[in-house]
Amino acid sequence: MDISIRGLRKTFGNSPAIHGVDLEIRSGELLGLLGPSGSGKTTLLRMIAGLEIPSAGSIFFGDEDASYKSVQERRVGFVFQTYALFRHMNVTDNIAYGLRVRPKHERPASADIRKRVADLLDMMQLGGFGDRFPAQLSGGQRQRVALARALAVEPRVLLLDEPFGALDAQVRKDLRRWLRDIHDRTGHTTVFVTHDQDEALELSDRVAVLARGRLEQLGPPDEIYGSPATPFVHGFIGEASRLYVEIKGGLVRLGGADLGLPSQSASDGAAQLFFRPQQAVIENHDGAHLRGVVKAVRNIGGVRRVEIQLHDGGPLVETECPLDRTVAAGERVGVRLKDYRIFSAAA
Repeated sequence: MDISIRGLRKTFGNSPAIHGVDLEIRSGELLGLLGPSGSGKTTLLRMIAGLEIPSAGSIFFGDEDASYKSVQERRVGFVFQTYALFRHMNVTDNIAYGLRVRPKHERPASADIRKRVADLLDMMQLGGFGDRFPAQLSGGQRQRVALARALAVEPRVLLLDEPFGALDAQVRKDLRRWLRDIHDRTGHTTVFVTHDQDEALELSDRVAVLARGRLEQLGPPDEIYGSPATPFVHGFIGEASRLYVEIKGGLVRLGGADLGLPSQSASDGAAQLFFRPQQAVIENHDGAHLRGVVKAVRNIGGVRRVEIQLHDGGPLVETECPLDRTVAAGERVGVRLKDYRIFSAAA
């Protein structure tokens, strides 16, 4: 099921939450909506679901205008961060609920419902848990029950709002792999909201990055990380140092000094230069693009990170350093940039 979002806007009182978003979601893909708190990602998801009505714009499911249709008419499955399971119902009844409350002429036979629930319990690796109640399950098990309940009604679209947000780090990691496997097996068009960039980059076929209610970039994870389209995306995705520089005559200047770096076609004037820790190398002080004093050295997962303050109380930058190179706080060092990205001030 393709989803086409055209000129979508949403305002709460005088506060705009979504500003004219255009987005094409491909049938069968797993799309991650990624952004910081307040970026509009959950509002966008709720409009796709029919839980919020757009202030303007339209949402098409295939060729059908679903902009003002109910959740039931859209046939979406929705999974919440808080699971939203019925505490007084066991696992079997929770999963079967959406089928049993259908109008009589649409309701499957009892035997068909039992088979559907049994198949989903097996798919979710919850065989033997049908008689348990939510309070008897772990957080990860509850989330799997919530997903099974969403899939039971055979939705055209599956929507997940921060599905792993309430779980600890290891459970989140395990469930990410499991969700990707379930998606590949079922083939549903799936949209999930997250503020966790690792989650989005690992799970998604494509990632839509939102900020301040606007779509900043849409693309495959490698493109989002490797070729950020805007300063916001570069600063939000992965780790990066940012320098406010000036472009003059095709060269990059910082604090009035020529860094010896080409401007990457950026026009003259104020600009922002970004680089990631792995794109910079510590060298001798003389002849480097940047010079400063080591402020801190940290070992992170077998990688040594060096925090450097540029001269004259300048900004802090980070670079990686080989484990066999000796570097200490207070040492004067140079930094050579192997790669970097420049955005003009107007970007």
